[in-house]
Amino acid sequence: MSNQFIPEHKFPLDVCGIFKITEILNDRWTILLLREAFYGVTKFNDFLENTGISKQVLTDRLKHLVQLEIFELSIYKEVGVRERKEYLLTKKGKSLNIVLLAMLESGGNFIEEGKDVVKVFAKSTDEELKLKLVDSSNQVIDLKNLELKLIHSKK
Repeated sequence: MSNQFIPEHKFPLDVCGIFKITEILNDRWTILLLREAFYGVTKFNDFLENTGISKQVLTDRLKHLVQLEIFELSIYKEVGVRERKEYLLTKKGKSLNIVLLAMLESGGNFIEEGKDVVKVFAKSTDEELKLKLVDSSNQVIDLKNLELKLIHSKK
């Protein structure tokens, strides 16, 4: 049984978005930090507390995510407290939300039966949401009808 997505030739790693994402999300701490940012966390101590990561590893990962332009540093000051930094998702960082949602949905399939699992719901209708691929007319496209092509990037 062959995978219908793979073209007759293989794409080089340097042009494959899957490979690029694996470079960015190369360890569990980076993924957990992005998960926390997705949930709205922006402050160093909150990342530290919510993940159990060591201060040194957190510092290194946040610095790396800033270098990748996934986070940007912002300075804030609360009354009576010294200036502090917070880490805000950039446009590139926010583009990872769809990846995180796909991981959330797919990862839920691997949670032991009978346990609670995080799902995504529409605020207005409380209806469970699922990720789907749609064409320019918003028609859902079945995975059997996918084709991968190499095109020139328009950044």
